[in-house]
Amino acid sequence: MVLKVFFIVMIAFALFAVHTSKLRRAVIYTAIFSLVSSLCYLLYSAPDVAIAEAIIGSTIATILYLVALQKYKVFTIYYTNEGNAEINDSYISAIRGNILDSIERFCVKKELEPQVIYTLESLEHIKKVHQYDLIVRRENEKVYVYGNRENYQMESLREYMIKKGLNDVQFIAEQVELME
Repeated sequence: MVLKVFFIVMIAFALFAVHTSKLRRAVIYTAIFSLVSSLCYLLYSAPDVAIAEAIIGSTIATILYLVALQKYKVFTIYYTNEGNAEINDSYISAIRGNILDSIERFCVKKELEPQVIYTLESLEHIKKVHQYDLIVRRENEKVYVYGNRENYQMESLREYMIKKGLNDVQFIAEQVELME
């Protein structure tokens, strides 16, 4: 019975690893898959294979993948709506619409890891204090996307959004001074 549960868990994590859009999650899912498979080897009375799977598959391979992913570019997106008094889960669910979903799909397509930060800080404060790739700002029904003029992804993102039918988004490419 326990072995059947382990097999189901292995299948589930294999599917999670294949179907996730985030590479870091896929690495973690494969590590869990490998750990559960080493437990299955142990239940089949193969401790030497179980130890090898646990050390190589769960540990060494996961560490190598995670180190390689450190070179993977995280794309930082600030979402600000200065007019709101607070940000909570229901607010995030309500605003999470076509724009942020499209930006995240664009990032995944370009092999970027989208990191969305929801904040009530003002646009100017974000520009001065934080390092960012994009700032998405909603004013009533209008959406503005601010980015660095030198960021070659800005033009590609604008074209992608137009192709997806999101023509009402205004892109503002500015000269961004690098923080020291």
